[in-house]
Amino acid sequence: MKEPNQDIFISHASADKKQFVYPLTEALSVHNVTFWLDDAQIVWGDSVVGRINEGLRGSQLALLCLSQNFLRRPWPESEMAAVLSIQNSNGAKRALPLILNSKEEVLNHYPLIAGMSYREFTYGPDQLASEIASMVERTTHDADEISITVEGVHTGKVCRLKAPRRASVKWLAKMAQSGMEAQDAFQVGPFGVFHVRWVLVDVEVESKWLEMSRSQQRDVYALVESDDGPRQASDPRERLQTLGVRDGTVFHLYAIEDEDFDPPAAAFV
Repeated sequence: MKEPNQDIFISHASADKKQFVYPLTEALSVHNVTFWLDDAQIVWGDSVVGRINEGLRGSQLALLCLSQNFLRRPWPESEMAAVLSIQNSNGAKRALPLILNSKEEVLNHYPLIAGMSYREFTYGPDQLASEIASMVERTTHDADEISITVEGVHTGKVCRLKAPRRASVKWLAKMAQSGMEAQDAFQVGPFGVFHVRWVLVDVEVESKWLEMSRSQQRDVYALVESDDGPRQASDPRERLQTLGVRDGTVFHLYAIEDEDFDPPAAAFV
């Protein structure tokens, strides 16, 4: 069977992201637990069903974030049914039930969960992330993974994660953005919205980035110090291994205006 690409798949209701999911993903990053999260993995034009199926297949465990919002959404429930079906068919533990709120309502709705060992969000994100980290089976020196630290120069937040060498620059930036709750759109005045994209700059070549003109920076998605010297990614799909990103690399995450963002026609009506 193919080895999993990440440690956990996070099944949740979108309405729970800000209050519950993002604080937890930030804690997971600190504990070097890799995760699959829809807003980091599904981009414009992707097949949603296809990407979710890939995420479920490629994750060692599935975290089921159960809440009142979860009960009202059919899609998370479908993910949970798929995870439990896999678990029941091969006997291997796959599901980690986590009750975010409305415990009595959740357990009444899903009697099966009451018979499983579950956790509640009241334990706190750090304790939950620590316990998940201790459960994850990981080879410390896995040749296909590298440890990367990303620091937000605008916020000071830190995201630590394990990245497959074959991952793209866009994947890494999205994972870091999710782990640090970095937004890609900001309200400017009563009607305007300013869109940004995030650039990964290796701290070892940060001086080179700062010397670039703004027009030059707009062509960069990542700037890396490889064994062969500085390398630049001008395509977000470029892979970390192609760029020569090394184990233990520390990136600074910079925001730059997103010139590729195409606002919907309705915005001009």
